[in-house]
Amino acid sequence: MSWYGSHSFLNAYIRENHCKKIMEIGVYNGENAKTMVEVAVRNSTADEVEYYGFDFFSGREYQELKQKLESTGCKFQLFKGDTLDTLPESVRKLPMMDVIFIDGGKSYREARSDWENARTLMHERTALFVHNYEFAGVKRMVDKIPREEYEVKIIRPPLDCRTALIRQASKTGKVQV
Repeated sequence: MSWYGSHSFLNAYIRENHCKKIMEIGVYNGENAKTMVEVAVRNSTADEVEYYGFDFFSGREYQELKQKLESTGCKFQLFKGDTLDTLPESVRKLPMMDVIFIDGGKSYREARSDWENARTLMHERTALFVHNYEFAGVKRMVDKIPREEYEVKIIRPPLDCRTALIRQASKTGKVQV
């Protein structure tokens, strides 16, 4: 399981839940993106897996990530720029996601915007992970999520930062499994 990389909890979730539609906010060097897609492809054909990545991307980072994702055979779209601008206009055109990983801006304003936009792409089985819960802005955003609408669980993966796992609550107040 060491090939899962630093976010092994995320990749285990993708594998166990047969996730095909993956969104990542804050892509960094693209290694996590490639690994998530490789895990998803183990349960599906590559052309069934879709990846959507948001980041500032330098020209070189963008090209390197594009090559990494092309090598997997998945369908993908990359969105370059500040998510305060790119997410609101993009979410209206994107499909519902199976898993969303938010590892973007750490200020309350950025974290809140990423959450508010990403949550519109959640269905009853979507898992949304928010990385770096210990940052004040991220923690404040997560702590303000209405618990009557969402189940929020803080996980403490080994060798990684605390992360919020957020799922929709069902109409009965119980979380969908």
